[in-house]
Amino acid sequence: MEEVFLKYKDILIKDIEKYYKDYQKIYDNLEDSPAYYHGKVIPILYQPLFFDNKEIKIFKELTNKLTVILNKVIDRYLSDSDFRSYFGFSKQLEELILSDPGYSSNFPMARFDIFYFGDQGFQFCELNADGSSGMVKTNTLEKYFLSAKAIEELKENYKISYCELLESWVDTLLDNYQEFNPEDKRPNIAIMDFSGYGMVAEFDYFKALIKNRGYEVEIVDPREVEYRDNKLYYGDFKIDLIYRRAVTMDLMKHYDEIEDLIKAYLDSNVCLVGPIRSQIIHNKIIFSILHDDEKVSFLTDNERSFIKDHIPYTAIVDPKDEDMLKYISNNQENLVLKPMDLYGSEGVSIGRDLSKDEWSLKMNEINGKSYLIQEFCQVPEREMAVFEGNKLEFEDFKYTLGLFIYDQEFQGIYTRAGKDNVIASATGCVTLPNLTIKKK
Repeated sequence: MEEVFLKYKDILIKDIEKYYKDYQKIYDNLEDSPAYYHGKVIPILYQPLFFDNKEIKIFKELTNKLTVILNKVIDRYLSDSDFRSYFGFSKQLEELILSDPGYSSNFPMARFDIFYFGDQGFQFCELNADGSSGMVKTNTLEKYFLSAKAIEELKENYKISYCELLESWVDTLLDNYQEFNPEDKRPNIAIMDFSGYGMVAEFDYFKALIKNRGYEVEIVDPREVEYRDNKLYYGDFKIDLIYRRAVTMDLMKHYDEIEDLIKAYLDSNVCLVGPIRSQIIHNKIIFSILHDDEKVSFLTDNERSFIKDHIPYTAIVDPKDEDMLKYISNNQENLVLKPMDLYGSEGVSIGRDLSKDEWSLKMNEINGKSYLIQEFCQVPEREMAVFEGNKLEFEDFKYTLGLFIYDQEFQGIYTRAGKDNVIASATGCVTLPNLTIKKK
C-alpha cells in the first residue's frame, strides 16, 4: 500500500496547520474515550497504516496455517503425558488445562504478534492467547480516524474502513457459551481480573456493550467469588459465563485464594472463556518446542518448514550447559533473552541493545529462572508523520502488528510502533490506527 501512504504524506505536507489542528482534536477526543493505558490517554501519531484486501487475505492464510499447527500441539498435550512433560507445568496447572471447558475452541481469543515485511515475508514475534488486550484502544482510534480530515481527502478515491473487534468479540463470547449450555439464552456474565491488574477502561467498555445486549454483567475479582449449591456467585450475583482477563500466571500465583473459582471450573459449573488450556500456546516455551523436530514429529513436513521459515529459532536456556552459555555470550548481537511467562515485554533483553557488561549481567540473572534464548528478528521500519508543535516531520518508527484471532479466525489488527527494538505499551510505544482501503 505504498501508493496510498505516499498520497497521505502529500496531503499532510500541503496544509500542515490544518492537519496539526485535526491531530489535536483527535487527541482531545480520546480524553473522553476508553483508549487509556495506566490512567493516561494512549500515545498516538497522526499516522494510520493502510491494508488492502490482498494483505487481509495474507493475514487470514498465515494465521490459519499457524492455528492448524497449534491445535495439533494442544491435542497432543491433552492426549500424551510424555509430551506434557516438555512444558514443565505444575500439577495444579496441568489439572486445569486438562479440564474440558465445555466448548470446542482451544483459544477463543488470541493475538499473534508479527513482524510483517509485505511481499518480503513475515516472522511471528509472540503468541498471546491469555488475557489478550488492545481491541478497544485500536477500534476507538480507528473510529476517530475515519473522520480525520486527511482521511476525508483520501476518501475521494478510496473506500476506507477498519476491522471491527468489539461487538464481534461479544458475539464470540456468547457463541462459546451457547455451545457450553445451549438451553440458557440469557446468562449472567462476569468480566474477571484481579483488582488493580487489568485495563479498567477496557473492562468498563465491554461491560457497557454487554449490558446493551440485555445481559446482566459485573466486573469481578476471582478472589471474591463463592461456590455454593454447585453455582458460582459474586455476592448475590450468580455467574454463568466468565470473560476471563486474569492471566493464567496470576491465577496460579493466587491459587490458594481462588479455590471456589477453581472448583466451579473443574466441576464444569461455570463457563470460562478463554479456557486455561490456552496456556499451552501462550507460554513462550511453545516456540522452543515447535523448533524441536523430535518433540513435534506428529507435524507434517510442510508444517515444520513453516515453523522454521516464520518463527525465530528458540531454545530453553540451561544454566548448566557451558557450551550454550558460551554461545549466548559470543553471539549477543543476534540473540534475545526472554522469560518464559511474563507479559508486557517484562524481562526481555535484546543483545544488540546492550553493552557487553550489561549482557553478561543479564546472563547471570538467568541462573535458577526459566529463560529462553531466541534468534533476533529484524523489526520492520518505516517513515511516519510526527507533529512537533505545529511542525511536521517524518521519522523512522519500528512497528509490530498484532493479528487478532476470534474462534480461530482472523478478525483484525492492532499496531504499535516505537523507536526501540522492544515495542510494548510498557516501553512507551504509540498506537497506530489500521485502515482497510479499496480503490473506488
